[in-house]
Amino acid sequence: MKELRIHAGLFVAAAVAAFLTWNRDTVSEADRGLFLAWDRDTTDVASVRYQSPVMDLLIERRTDADGDFLWATESGARHPDALEYPVGAPGHTLVGRIASLRVVRDLGELSSERMARYGLTDAEVRITVRFADELRELVVGDSVFGGGDRYAAERATGVGYVIPRDIVNPMRIGEGAIRERWLHHFQDADVATVRVLAGAGGETRTMTRGESGEWTGPGSTEPDAGFANLMDRVGQLAIAGYGVDPSSLGNPVPLLRVDYMDAEGSPLGFVELVRDLAAERDPYYIRSERTRVVAEAVTTLAERVEQGLGEAF
Repeated sequence: MKELRIHAGLFVAAAVAAFLTWNRDTVSEADRGLFLAWDRDTTDVASVRYQSPVMDLLIERRTDADGDFLWATESGARHPDALEYPVGAPGHTLVGRIASLRVVRDLGELSSERMARYGLTDAEVRITVRFADELRELVVGDSVFGGGDRYAAERATGVGYVIPRDIVNPMRIGEGAIRERWLHHFQDADVATVRVLAGAGGETRTMTRGESGEWTGPGSTEPDAGFANLMDRVGQLAIAGYGVDPSSLGNPVPLLRVDYMDAEGSPLGFVELVRDLAAERDPYYIRSERTRVVAEAVTTLAERVEQGLGEAF
């Protein structure tokens, strides 16, 4: 996986934030020319469910102390044991488009003959949208000849549509298309102080970042190059995937925890890195305020963080 610098990742996060507040006022120019099948606010969506012969994907709105967030669960033949993960920016965009569903064509009420012609009579793919006050369900049939858009019909009304391919495809792909990929959504410029704990109950260092990006300790004006190198490597950490069962780790050992704070000392987020000493391959695991659960870390990037600890502690 391509290595990502912290400033690049956090800069992109500014754009990501726009997706998290998607509403009908942020419809793309391409979508504005499409027909509205229904028009609801994203906050009205309680869940979206995609069902096919190989996968059952549920995206649902949950709430914790930090507010609302979207959570996905994949089950079915592809994931017999179920796979859970936080939904990222592409998934938020998808839910926003489904909340205010714009279709390529409105086919009107379909006859039995047209239902059969479009592959809708015995369709095995369904999209169910649960709003706060109603349920809307689409059956999804064949692809339109010469393209990837799909025929669909609403069960309750019998009205048919041609829905864009980028409504169905992300749900068909699942985790690879909609999962959270960023450890943080705050901006790099917001970080003024970090507190880094090495190991379990090990040494803690609280460092302040200057305007030019240098890191200094309490009462010091001398930049700490070793600590700067460590923070640069921490900023490159990336998520390899989800589906980790913490109880399955043989011998997990904490490597470090970084807490990020703004200029007023308010928390922005955190990241934790753990190594499973019993694992022969890909032994690193990661957690942050965005993942909410333990995820697999990209091994090569996690290794560099572990190697950099000696320079900072």
